[in-house]
Amino acid sequence: MTGQPPAVVRGAVGVWFALGAFGLLTNIYLWLRRDELEESAVRAGDDPANVTGILAQLTIVAVGFALGYGLFGWLLKLGRRWARGVLTGVAVLHVLWIVLPGASAVNTVTLLLIAVGLALTWLRGTAQWVKQH
Repeated sequence: MTGQPPAVVRGAVGVWFALGAFGLLTNIYLWLRRDELEESAVRAGDDPANVTGILAQLTIVAVGFALGYGLFGWLLKLGRRWARGVLTGVAVLHVLWIVLPGASAVNTVTLLLIAVGLALTWLRGTAQWVKQH
């Protein structure tokens, strides 16, 4: 092993970590606004008790994506070639999770982070780094 990874690999890993953190922070924000979400559910004629269940599901998904991005980003930094493919798979699942239900401003930021992370992950400098390890 040749020490520190190149800047492109550090950048890719940083974006994957940021993406995981952004998902968790977004989820925390939703929990902090739970009362407002319950009031909106009442106004829409829905059961406000459903809000907690939906938030719990979103939390599980957010933690899953954050763990995936964190773990496989770290393995990419260590030079594991297969981590690029797994990160791509996690990103594709994340894109499907976002696009199928509908888009929002937060989703746009997430999609941009995914695009940047994938671009950095598949650049030549990253390929050379994982090839050496």
